[in-house]
Amino acid sequence: MAESVYSREQVEQWQTKLEAIASEPRTTFTKKQVVEELIDTIETALESRSYLEVANGLKDWGLDISEGSLKQYVSRYRKANKTKPVSLGKKRATKTSVLEGDEKSVQASVAADEPMKKKKATGGKQKGFVEMPEEL
Repeated sequence: MAESVYSREQVEQWQTKLEAIASEPRTTFTKKQVVEELIDTIETALESRSYLEVANGLKDWGLDISEGSLKQYVSRYRKANKTKPVSLGKKRATKTSVLEGDEKSVQASVAADEPMKKKKATGGKQKGFVEMPEEL
């Protein structure tokens, strides 16, 4: 089979056309490309909102993206571009806190009381611990 041969003029035309394509702004995007295009705004939103809230907002506005995909794209972008996660000015809502509200804080309070209940039930002595004399 004979190898195709092209003229200098053809090569220059292709080069000119490729340069024109490269200089034009993108008109279609994948989800990953959308996240990369919006990364600064997404990072700003993540300073006060959870990934779930940001993903749900994007979904409401027409970008069908899950919380997990958003996290993955942002994480990969940060790694590839050596950027750090947003600093947390205030604690962001988590999926659990958004869904359960104050129930989580009630559970934390109950869990904090557990060691005291065990101490009272064992008369102040816990299995496996040696009690130290008061005076040293």
